[in-house]
Amino acid sequence: MEITIIHIFQNYFLAILLGAMMGLERERKAARLAGLRTFILITLFGSICGHISTMEAGQWIIPAGMIAVTVQAAMVHFLRFKEEILAGFTTSVALLVAFGIGVMVGLDQKMAAVALSLATTVILYFKPQMHEFSQRLSKRDLYAIFQFVLIAFIILPLLPDRGFGPYNALNPYNIWLMVVMISALNLVGYITLKVVGQRWGGPVLGLLGGVVSSTATTLSFSRHAKENPSFSIMGSLVVSLATIIVLIRMAFLVGIIHIELLPKLALPMVGMFLCGLVPALIIWRKATMQETPVPEAKNPMELKQALFFGLIYALVLLGVSAGKDFFGDKGVYIVSLISGLTDVDAITLSNARLVGTGTLGATQAVISMLLAYVANLVFKLAMISVIGTRQMFRWALFCFICLALPALLVVI
Repeated sequence: MEITIIHIFQNYFLAILLGAMMGLERERKAARLAGLRTFILITLFGSICGHISTMEAGQWIIPAGMIAVTVQAAMVHFLRFKEEILAGFTTSVALLVAFGIGVMVGLDQKMAAVALSLATTVILYFKPQMHEFSQRLSKRDLYAIFQFVLIAFIILPLLPDRGFGPYNALNPYNIWLMVVMISALNLVGYITLKVVGQRWGGPVLGLLGGVVSSTATTLSFSRHAKENPSFSIMGSLVVSLATIIVLIRMAFLVGIIHIELLPKLALPMVGMFLCGLVPALIIWRKATMQETPVPEAKNPMELKQALFFGLIYALVLLGVSAGKDFFGDKGVYIVSLISGLTDVDAITLSNARLVGTGTLGATQAVISMLLAYVANLVFKLAMISVIGTRQMFRWALFCFICLALPALLVVI
């Protein structure tokens, strides 16, 4: 059976991911035979052997690869037992990967061989950074990674891929796929936020807060501004940047689900982004570069949180379908306003999918998403007014009005 290039790279990416998951846990142990880089290279080598074994001349490669890894591990154990040298395993496995890459070149798999050689070089080169990264992660963060593998690679394939319920709107596979997508995006932002910490100050934390959760970022910095009023301007800057980044997040999600909808969204979203950026830059000049606390972000991979998002997404799908059926466009817009109060991801994903299936018109979807975004701005302002300070509220209001104006012009 012919294997496509995309399928090959999917396999290699999954091998790297699974190797990293196992290696992260081992990296944290003081006495270990193999750590993060070694586990990644071993799973990569195994995937290369599996790839080569599908070719006519490569049936021997899997048993040979198993023997090679076993011999290497036994040799390292022996040398450590004898205490003759502080033996390592990474270079030995890298040699096996290099051998496999050479075999692939010989079998005319040049593109995969080049990509794998680059990936291997990066893994070997960034040794200090990878060790530091593993040490920065807490047990809670490791659980987040384990749970992502659970929901993405174990639960998702088991779900039926067909419609159920009213309007055939509830597709379990599709709903959980959206959960996986949002969880992956949140997990990347969450881990990056943990690694960056306070290193690059408020603006970077604002950008990352928008990737993880702009609502959680608003809540966290409003509380901090209340406790320390001198932090109000910086807090408003972080919240403003996090809210602006939500626009990029929305465009990214729409592009994945139904890229044909992006041209319709481009003009209002670019206008909102630019209009929001101007006050954010003004606030930035006002803010003093004081130490900025890391936003309090929940583990984005908790099963309770994943299930809650799946439930919200399913309810929005049903609500939009029913609203359109009973009340026309007004029903769709009412659902958008309500769901957008706390989160815009569910309405963004559901509208993009409904446009793709022909249930919703592109113009309706665009207006619906813009209304949800404006409703989310109102909710955040209310949160700042109750929890934060007046100064933070005024600066955030300045930015949010500029963000909302282009959206309101389109809606009206």
